[in-house]
Amino acid sequence: MVNIPAYTPLVNSSLVSTSSRATGQSPDLSVEDTTDASNSTLGAGTVSTVSTLARQLSEAATRAQTRDPSFRPAGLDLLTGDKYFANKAQHDAEVPEADAPELLIRAKQATGSLNGSDSNPFKGLSRDQLNLIAYDDSGAFTLNERRAAWQETTAASASGRDLMVSRLFGGKEPAVSDGAEGMSSTNIGRLSFEFLTRDDRELLSQIYAYAQEQGVDLNYVDNLASEIGDYRQHDNGRSLLSFNNGSYDTEGHQLTVSFTDKDAATASRILTSTAINSTRFDQGFLQHLLDPGLGAIGNSSNLEFLELMVIKFSSEGATQSSIDSQFATYTPVISYKDNYVITASKDVRLAPFHPDITKVDGVWTITEKGLAKGITMDEVFGRSRRPVSDPVEHEQPRYILDALTASSNQDTSQQTWLSGLFKMIERS
Repeated sequence: MVNIPAYTPLVNSSLVSTSSRATGQSPDLSVEDTTDASNSTLGAGTVSTVSTLARQLSEAATRAQTRDPSFRPAGLDLLTGDKYFANKAQHDAEVPEADAPELLIRAKQATGSLNGSDSNPFKGLSRDQLNLIAYDDSGAFTLNERRAAWQETTAASASGRDLMVSRLFGGKEPAVSDGAEGMSSTNIGRLSFEFLTRDDRELLSQIYAYAQEQGVDLNYVDNLASEIGDYRQHDNGRSLLSFNNGSYDTEGHQLTVSFTDKDAATASRILTSTAINSTRFDQGFLQHLLDPGLGAIGNSSNLEFLELMVIKFSSEGATQSSIDSQFATYTPVISYKDNYVITASKDVRLAPFHPDITKVDGVWTITEKGLAKGITMDEVFGRSRRPVSDPVEHEQPRYILDALTASSNQDTSQQTWLSGLFKMIERS
């Protein structure tokens, strides 16, 4: 693994504007040096080596970092203005300065894509990587390669944004709702998508564009957007309780929820991958969703699809091959129970509950415990009477009703599994 200064997640900074590249501010990128990948497929079918492009991106990022902040790259206007078309024949004939066959192939493909006879060689690269190419005027990339990279950022951004707005908001994008109040009376009636932040929407726009390009059923992206929105709507997960923080069945056995073996393995790979350190996904969201106590019950997203997106939209995205056909057709979730496993502990359980009165065959009877407390039964009205000196005991909550009434001495560690239950109710 080699460190290549070429990329930073857009969560904390916006690096896609002309001004940011013109000032030479460039972030860090870690790209695996796959020197043996001489037959790798890059973008939309260009035969080239990943290591060659990774090296070029590294060098372009270094140049961007060492520029004077007031310096504006020469020839920037040539990418979009009349000057480009005035000298188009010259640009079409330009060849790379370096004498390497793979560079010549890519330069010719870039020219072909601009003339409508070939695909863009930079399809699939992240927006930041595309901008590194577009704004580099060192001669490492031909002007047509730079224009092709610029066109790819524009096309991907526009088409992805339209898809995102259409599928999530019905064609009209609302303002970002504030999830700091959690599930307040104001927020509870809103769609979770409304709480997606600007950074969330920018990332999802690019995911939609990439998924469509790869032939992925966009329902996978919809569900991922729903999970992010749900996380935002609940104050970045802070208003949700973990199922594993004190849940019990009706017999008092402690309950624990876990992912299925398949999802547990996927979650572990994501959390321990090198890509998680540079991914544009919110780290808090990933930690939340991949915690079984918080993310297993009611989760509608596909963790294997999430894993691919975490890698794709990280510093390692350029090394990822095309998406497998398994995501070409979406399979709806029939039962959320298929996505998690609940286990009842044989050893850990609440102390058994002994009531003061009990009802057997429709008849209320005072138990020995109740009799010892001096409780009596009014035979006329059929109601029990408790001595004034003996207040009603506050039993530790163990059932749904107990949890909802929240007795005054409730142990906070025993807050039950209502978070997952409420989440499924909301989805329904």
